[in-house]
Parts: sequence; structure tokens; C-alpha cells
Amino acid sequence: MADSREVKQLANQLRNVGPKLASKLIEAGIDSPDKLRQLGAKKAFSMMYAKGDAYGDYNAAYLFALEGAVRNCDWLEIPEEIKQEYREYAQDLQKGKT
Repeated sequence: MADSREVKQLANQLRNVGPKLASKLIEAGIDSPDKLRQLGAKKAFSMMYAKGDAYGDYNAAYLFALEGAVRNCDWLEIPEEIKQEYREYAQDLQKGKT
């Protein structure tokens, strides 16, 4: 389990990332904004949710949050074509295609 200070620090450094998502990032070995940017949203998501989340889901909203953190923008500003790509990617993961 990630240290609460480390979680809070990472959450404060990344837009769209709260404590839950920051904790997941740290548990996956992604402990800095630079590491997230180097990996990109899809790779980070894959590392964090290799077996789904607590509900077995692969939620595209997490991808939107990560992409916004990589771009340093609000997730609402991500172009719709990127959001659609991420929705399909999450669905493929759910179906075991990726």
C-alpha cells in the first residue's frame, strides 16, 4: 500500500488525479509526473489495471484522467477522438482483447 504522504504529493502534482488514482499509480511503480508522461496514459492504465479494478472494470474515465494529467489539462479538454479511442481500448480490455 502506498504511503499517504506520497499519495497526497502525487495527487497534488497531477491534474485530474485524486488520492485513489494516485495510490493506484504508485502501486504500479508510477511515482512521479515524469514517469507518467514517459509512459503515456494507455501504458500507465495497462500497468495499473492489469487485472481490472476492484470491480473487474476497465473504466475509460481513468484513461481520460490520466491523459489530462499527461497533457496538464482538464479531462474535458481532451479531443473527442482521443476519448473515443480510449473508450474502445477500455472495452477491448474488458473483453480480453488487449
